[in-house]
Amino acid sequence: MSIQYANRGMGLETLIEYANAQYAAKGIANIQKIATPWKVVRRGKQIVTAFPEKKSTVDFIGVYEGRAIAFDAKETENKTRFPLANIEQHQVDFMRAWVANGGVAFFLINFKAHQQIFYLPFGYIDGLNATGATGSIPYKDFLRYRNVNEVIQGNGIALDYLKHVEGIA
Repeated sequence: MSIQYANRGMGLETLIEYANAQYAAKGIANIQKIATPWKVVRRGKQIVTAFPEKKSTVDFIGVYEGRAIAFDAKETENKTRFPLANIEQHQVDFMRAWVANGGVAFFLINFKAHQQIFYLPFGYIDGLNATGATGSIPYKDFLRYRNVNEVIQGNGIALDYLKHVEGIA
């Protein structure tokens, strides 16, 4: 297990945004966080509640080595599995269309209990979706499958996830 103590406590999306700024500063990639539009309900000046106006697509979209990439960041407190219920069908549909049009899609999955983040290609999830799988992916599968990789700090990037995108067709 590879623990990055310098980044503990930093939320996954914050860590990704920091890495994206590092990629941009080095001229490696241009990747942006996609904001979810929120509807705010007020009573006078007081905010009573807020909720998403519509379903978002994915968390991040950008360009890397001339390829359009789209990915979503997911976290789990579970030590033994990643629940597939954490991935919504509209995200699968979006990523499927993205890939069909020549883009690259993937997930970054943070197992908080293990302090490990994994790169999970969309094809893995799409394959499970095609078989009707609804349960979860065991943690041990993240450790043993060839195209599922742990993401760590490297090349001066706090979370060097793009090195796993290389070679994806």
